[in-house]
Amino acid sequence: MSSVRQKVALQFIVSNLALVANFVLTIVLARLLSPQDIGIFSMSAVLMAVAHVFRDFGVTSFIKRVKELTPDSLSSALGVLLITSWSVAALMFLSAPYWAHFFHEARVVPVVQVLALGFVFIPFGAIPMAIISREMDVKKSATIGAVATVVYFGASVGLALAGFGPMTMAWANLINIIVTGAMARWALGRSLPWIPGFSQLKGIVHFGLGNLLTALLKAADNALPDILLGRWMTPTAVGLFSRANSTVNMVSTALLPTVNYFALPYMAKVHHANGPVAGEYLRATSLINSLILPALAAIAVLAHDIVSLLYGSTWLQAVPAVPWLCLAFAISSLFTLSAPVLTGVGKPYAAIGPNALLVVAKVACAVWLMDGTLGTFALAMALGQLLSVPYNLWIHERYLNLGWATWARSTLPVLAQALLVGGVCLGIREAMPVNFAPWATILVTGCGALAAFLASCFLLSLPMADELKRMQKKLVRRRQKI
Repeated sequence: MSSVRQKVALQFIVSNLALVANFVLTIVLARLLSPQDIGIFSMSAVLMAVAHVFRDFGVTSFIKRVKELTPDSLSSALGVLLITSWSVAALMFLSAPYWAHFFHEARVVPVVQVLALGFVFIPFGAIPMAIISREMDVKKSATIGAVATVVYFGASVGLALAGFGPMTMAWANLINIIVTGAMARWALGRSLPWIPGFSQLKGIVHFGLGNLLTALLKAADNALPDILLGRWMTPTAVGLFSRANSTVNMVSTALLPTVNYFALPYMAKVHHANGPVAGEYLRATSLINSLILPALAAIAVLAHDIVSLLYGSTWLQAVPAVPWLCLAFAISSLFTLSAPVLTGVGKPYAAIGPNALLVVAKVACAVWLMDGTLGTFALAMALGQLLSVPYNLWIHERYLNLGWATWARSTLPVLAQALLVGGVCLGIREAMPVNFAPWATILVTGCGALAAFLASCFLLSLPMADELKRMQKKLVRRRQKI
């Protein structure tokens, strides 16, 4: 556990340095590009997000989860990736005009076609990246990530300044894929098969199909706002909603790269070594949500100040969507580890049902409530998320032997912590002058939120309190040595 904690800490630092760079890039592009430019790219990129699910076909999850990797399994994985990735590349490139017709926006065509080219190069970097993640080799992934971040940042800003408009992120994405793949093969430090094989095709396809369907439904869930708003409203509405999402996703962008890096390989190792994983699942989920949920509560309270500070007054129309998106993401966060743990115990098909229900529920709520405003649309997304909770709990009980009562005992204290932090933030915000500068409001309220977070960890006896005590003891020992 000590080794895992050190790796988690290092990965957290690395991923958040990349977060800072990407966050700065988001702010820069928000000023160099118009909401319409970003909306056009978002409508194009949503198709690529769904396509990525098909090209991967669960191969990277297979590599992370399988007990032992062999040359045959790696060459078979390459064979599956080449078939799926290149097929997706051809399909997306040729179907770009139809996607543009769907959105009534001709400028979608070149964006989709450039994004499709990335699928030609992805297989050569996907396998070494999956192996590095399987081995939890944070130093190598950090090197790759640092180079890729610098390249993507420079390419995006340069292209935006050159007037590429919605094509900016498309070309930057292609450059990033090529650089990341080359760096991954170099950093791995050992040879990999270049010739595809098919001896283990059946096993990979069987495992991958479960991951494919789950990932496809998640991609569809992520794509719903861009698809529905792009169809019912305008590119500007899509762009505004994407900024509301970006505001809410600051928390997930900070934490989830680290979580996703370790979740599947770690849970698979726990399963292979010990069998039952429910206890470790609850502990890890509590640790994650004791960080995410209070932060979401603070963002919901400070939505106007955050959007105004980061993106400017042009984007204030996105504010009404932020609190409801915070609620939607909070509910989703309660089950962040569900899919990885089910895959880790060899039950990838079990996550299909809850994700299918989630997509159907969100579409139904959107059709029912949609009145042409972003706030109501975000409310529909939150209600759809809430309706999927019972099915997730049933899956836990059936496949993880985790009853709903046990889950509730672990989860309710974290929810109480989020409510406490949110209440403190609201009280401070209401007490401050209306004309106070946004940065000052965020700073003062954030200090109150931090104090409430630390106090609630110990008052509610959360697992996070044990981690904080451990960190304190470690710092004391280091000071004593000095």
